[in-house]
Amino acid sequence: MSSVNQITADMRKLFGRIADMLIPAYKQFPSATAVGVHEKLLDDVLAFRPDIVESFRRGLAGIDADALSKSINDLSRDDPEAFNALTLAASGGYYMAPEVHTVLGYPGQESVSYNPHDVADYLTNHMLERTMRRGPIYRPTPQS
Repeated sequence: MSSVNQITADMRKLFGRIADMLIPAYKQFPSATAVGVHEKLLDDVLAFRPDIVESFRRGLAGIDADALSKSINDLSRDDPEAFNALTLAASGGYYMAPEVHTVLGYPGQESVSYNPHDVADYLTNHMLERTMRRGPIYRPTPQS
């Protein structure tokens, strides 16, 4: 049985509440649960990122549903890896939703032709001029 199949209905419901707290509806943007981040999109995220499943499950286990906001804040401080897994699953699923693509005006990946012999616009439109005048700035890496 895959780890995704071990996400119960109660876990999905709790994750939906967390996701809505992180990504509420705002103006034309739908909330996280309105696009289904706790349903099929969660399965997709965890299938794409099996490395976060254990942290995700640990994060859900550390949340008190009756003190959601406090629990999320405590988790971010006490177990940043689990907090990051929950927030990655919420944001990743959200931005995978077609409804969100539409609101953002994102058409999805497009095949754009490219001629390697053309001079790139950024080399001729003076966009880099200020940076080139400034010269290189960097921090040298420490010697080992």
